[in-house]
Amino acid sequence: MSLRSGRRPLCAPTRTSSAVRVSYSPFSFTPFLPYFPPTVPQDYSFEKRKLVIGGIALSIVVVFVLRLLALQLMNEDYRKSADSNAFRKEILYPSRGLITDRHGKLLVYNEPSYNILVTMQDQHGIDTADFCRTMGITREEYIRRMAEIKDPTKNLGYSRNTPQLFMSQIPAHEFSKFREKLFRFNGFTVEKRSVRRYVSGLAAHLLGDVAEVNQTDVDSDAYYKSGDYIGKLGVERSYEKVLRGEKGMRIMLRDVHGRTKGHYMDGKYDTEAQPGRNLTLGLDYATQELAERLLEGKYGAIVAIEPATGEILAMASAPTYDPRSTVGRDRGKVMTAMMRDERRPLLNRAISGTYPPGSTFKVSQALLGLQEGSITPSVAFPCAHGFNYKGLHVGCHGHASPINLVPAIGTSCNSYFCWNLLRMLSNRRKYGSVQTR
Repeated sequence: MSLRSGRRPLCAPTRTSSAVRVSYSPFSFTPFLPYFPPTVPQDYSFEKRKLVIGGIALSIVVVFVLRLLALQLMNEDYRKSADSNAFRKEILYPSRGLITDRHGKLLVYNEPSYNILVTMQDQHGIDTADFCRTMGITREEYIRRMAEIKDPTKNLGYSRNTPQLFMSQIPAHEFSKFREKLFRFNGFTVEKRSVRRYVSGLAAHLLGDVAEVNQTDVDSDAYYKSGDYIGKLGVERSYEKVLRGEKGMRIMLRDVHGRTKGHYMDGKYDTEAQPGRNLTLGLDYATQELAERLLEGKYGAIVAIEPATGEILAMASAPTYDPRSTVGRDRGKVMTAMMRDERRPLLNRAISGTYPPGSTFKVSQALLGLQEGSITPSVAFPCAHGFNYKGLHVGCHGHASPINLVPAIGTSCNSYFCWNLLRMLSNRRKYGSVQTR
């Protein structure tokens, strides 16, 4: 490169003794090259963990929302709990239907009685001695009843804020004393009910009786609640749904202290109780009275039936009992005593006893003989204390002999009806051989 121009090259070698040194000017041009960092493999596991955690959180939120919807919209337990604080539902019990005989004579009717209820939340500051004197109970019995009410094993529906049954079936003459002092006994209220009354002591097995429901009755029919009454025996049980009627309800408003403030919506949603239907039986009271008088001191049964219609005119069983004794608070003691009685007065021998037909079949045999012509009302047969034929002897009691049809039925003569049967079977031209082949 020429140095004549007086310029030095931008880059020129410098000669030295041992090597050539190359010097660079700051103005020398170097082309731009982009920087690429070394490639590192990316880890996507963190992104996946975020998706999983987010999904779990979303699932938990959805479960909570669905559970809240179920509790608030579909589950009524909490609504009922809230309603129980604001409302008090009073059950109105219907009067049970009356029972009369075929001529309209009253057999069973209703009599008012009263139940004493206690609300534990309001029961405070009372004179227990005065209360016990008024109700005719001892202090020990008062304490026992209160303990039974609070015992969840014996009283499954116990709540301090709802009325609980303290005493039941208080007759009107006993209740009048309690009503005069009711204002002194905080927490105690009255529930009006009715009990069955029987006009007389007749037809105990036929009419039956009414008693408090047990757990089996409550489980089998939603109509019944603890403390309700149901027919247990006889007509009372067979026609229970006809006689019981339909319950009503009164919805009362309560304040935060549990005090009743009046009817909810002025009684718009209250319903009245519908009384049970009256029942007329085919029973004839006079015939029933006669049948039971004939069975006094005996074991047995009498059933009188109207042939034209099949109606039961009388149904008596002995020994029997007075149905009026099974009404009231002493019913349990009376029933226990009768169940232990060796005479078994609770057994209805008219429908539960088993007896051979015996002489009752003689009437049918007499009708058959008249129809087939083997006898007439005037035909008579001998009876020498029984029927004797080819070594066969059927005994009979003493009466006049020979004897025709009507006296034979009246005295239940075995010999007469044996002769009737023999005469019928001996007619070979009409019946052929009676021997089996």
